[in-house]
Amino acid sequence: MEDNIVEKYLKAGKAVVAAKELARKLVKPGIPFLEIGTQCEEKILEVGCELAFPINMSLNEIAAHYSPPIGDTTVIPEKGLLKIDLGAHYDGYIADSAITINIDEDPGMQIHVDAAKEALEAAIEIFAPGVRLYELGEQISKVITSYGLNPIKNLGGHELKQYNLHAGLFIPNFKDKRHDQILKPGDAFACEPFVTAGKGFVINGKNAFIYRLKKKLKKNLTYEEMGYMNKIEKETKKLPFSPRLLLKKKIIPPEKVNQIINTFVRKNILDYYPILIEYDRAHVAQEEHTIIIDKDGNTIVTTQ
Repeated sequence: MEDNIVEKYLKAGKAVVAAKELARKLVKPGIPFLEIGTQCEEKILEVGCELAFPINMSLNEIAAHYSPPIGDTTVIPEKGLLKIDLGAHYDGYIADSAITINIDEDPGMQIHVDAAKEALEAAIEIFAPGVRLYELGEQISKVITSYGLNPIKNLGGHELKQYNLHAGLFIPNFKDKRHDQILKPGDAFACEPFVTAGKGFVINGKNAFIYRLKKKLKKNLTYEEMGYMNKIEKETKKLPFSPRLLLKKKIIPPEKVNQIINTFVRKNILDYYPILIEYDRAHVAQEEHTIIIDKDGNTIVTTQ
């Protein structure tokens, strides 16, 4: 990984750090999700980066993929575990990081957060060339189970490449020898332990609030739809987005957003990300950093 690319990851990382710090200040009972989400996303833009995906604000048993929709009226509750997952990119090089906020500082819930943090730190300690991906998962699982909790086994970390949030390789959250690829210089990953007292699996919920341009269709579209599709590609570079972005950038008129989203999903132009819910409806904590290895084999955490 060349020095100029490392600098782009680091710039994206600084944007995410700034947004995480803002989120910690903003999250208080009664504050609207939409207000927090909008301000955190704006912070990433203010720092000179772009969104790699819309903010995820996933509460309690929702492990991932809740992003405030247009007109969302959800507010921060008096208690619970709120995962804030943020992504920024600079020239397509992505920093992806998450924190869990224990809203009322409940000691019984804090062990989930502590386990996730310690598991992430344990993975970072051995993140180096020559280490196999399942060895990271083994370290993560060892820490989490020492707390009497479970890792979520069908979620895990993911490889990052330019304009590609989920680039192929996967860091399991347990010792899964199917993932036996070796870390090497030039690699970039988001490592993200998920912790629960439940079964340790997530299932798809009914709703989706995040989309991604999957492929462009060259026929069976109206001239207007073709224009919207091209604008979405130009704006998002095929990275995940919230319909809120389409309003903000005036890509689609407000009265047509839902119609176009539904049409594009039906025609397989857009992919969508259902909310992910813990199987037993148990609370979930998550911690995440982006980790890169430069050309000399040095490990760099971009989002601490």
